[in-house]
This record gives sequence, C-alpha cells and structure tokens, in this order.
Amino acid sequence: SKDLKPCVIGLYASPERLSDIRRNRVAIMNEQNLPDYTNLQSIQEEVDKSRRLFKQFNWPTIDVTRKSVEETAASIIKIHDIRKNK
Repeated sequence: SKDLKPCVIGLYASPERLSDIRRNRVAIMNEQNLPDYTNLQSIQEEVDKSRRLFKQFNWPTIDVTRKSVEETAASIIKIHDIRKNK
C-alpha cells in the first residue's frame, strides 16, 4: 500500500463575507466584547495570513465565499482523489 501524506486543503472566504457571518453570530450570541472578531481590517489580515500559510506549504486551496457545504465537500473529494491517484 502507498504511504499517503495527510491531505491538507486550505479553505478561505472573502473578508466581507466572513465579517457578515461573524456580525450575525455576535448578534445571536448578544456579545458586545469582540471588536476584532468582526473588524474588516482584522479579518483581512487573518485571511492574508492563512493564504500565506497555505502557499508556504503548497497546500491546495478552495475559495468557499460563494460555495455551499456540498460544493465545498465535492471540491475536497476531487482534490483528494487527484492526490491519491498521483
């Protein structure tokens, strides 16, 4: 059997989309004390840092900004199958 390395896939979304999701989450939790969590500039830095990490390790990435969970899962399976059959 082939030794398969772990298949790591970087998922990222646009900072604007993440900010919307987080603002809704904070409103539901009724939490007032998370300024960086919803701050667009902070989120942009998080996304940039993540993408640099993905690039550093040459991990495949998927932009999930406009993808459903099902579409994301299908993309992950496709990447996994491609790597497995190399």
